[in-house]
Amino acid sequence: MTSLDYFDSSDVVTVFTGEVTEINEQSLDDTLPLSPEPIVPDKKILVVHRGQIFSELIAHFCDETLAHTQSAVEVKLLLPNGQFEMGHDFGGVFRDCLSEFWQEFYDQCTLGNNFKVPFLRHDFGKEKWESVARIILFGWKKEKYLPIKLAPVILEQAIQGSVKSDLIDNFLKYVSENECAVLESCRTDFCSADQEELIEILDNYSCRRIPTEENFVQVLQELAHKTLIQEPAYVLEQWMSILGPLRKDLQEIENVYCALQPTVRKIVRSLKFPEAMNAHQKDISKHLTAYLRECDAKRLSLFLRFCTGSDLFIDKTITVDFTDLKGF
Repeated sequence: MTSLDYFDSSDVVTVFTGEVTEINEQSLDDTLPLSPEPIVPDKKILVVHRGQIFSELIAHFCDETLAHTQSAVEVKLLLPNGQFEMGHDFGGVFRDCLSEFWQEFYDQCTLGNNFKVPFLRHDFGKEKWESVARIILFGWKKEKYLPIKLAPVILEQAIQGSVKSDLIDNFLKYVSENECAVLESCRTDFCSADQEELIEILDNYSCRRIPTEENFVQVLQELAHKTLIQEPAYVLEQWMSILGPLRKDLQEIENVYCALQPTVRKIVRSLKFPEAMNAHQKDISKHLTAYLRECDAKRLSLFLRFCTGSDLFIDKTITVDFTDLKGF
């Protein structure tokens, strides 16, 4: 017999070029068992439209399972012309979505100057606030992204259940620049401050006590607690049960905020130029670093978003390549 005529399930057949030899399965003690194929979880694709990321991400993350399946979720951006943006989601597309989402969130759902505090909206109930919490959880677990414009005491209360940061410092970054200047001057020298302007500012925050040099710090502490903890209490209540898993990672939230804040030093150190550069390329690299050193905080965030998708510094290496445009 020079060919294989059949295969019997009770035997293992070894095929040679000459003839077929049948071996009983009981003689296979020295063989290795077949290992099962690895189970690949079904990938969930989130399709969002450019310009509608805020509402669509909230709708997607109403699904409670999403926050626990980071590796099996892919985000695709759909352009107004119906075409997907040219980009595979190795992190950059999702970081870009997060950057746009949180900018919209700050504009539509928070109050405050440098630090933001969520406020209650009639069209935002329990389900939507929980969805926002899942986006915080998912963004940190997948990309180490955190909305650092939220006052640190907000996330501390929601994650740790208590406040570690200084409430007054948070409050002074929440109020407007003019209000901050007046309140700071009162802390330094109460008697020389403009009392009428002070009373007007305190009245804006529903103060019910007459400020004096002796009680001013206590009044400021009480107003800070009311504004930053008591007023967004409903939001914090919805976030607490979802953000609990971040308790170990974010024990020192102020340090995390500092690490995520874009600075010239961090960005310049993250640039990776080719080891061998000619004189012209070295000149270009100097112009790039000089431009970054002259950027303000807003432009630094825009530069990071252009290069990494994230408007925060998430410790990504930015590789710089040179392209020779011949005939341009």
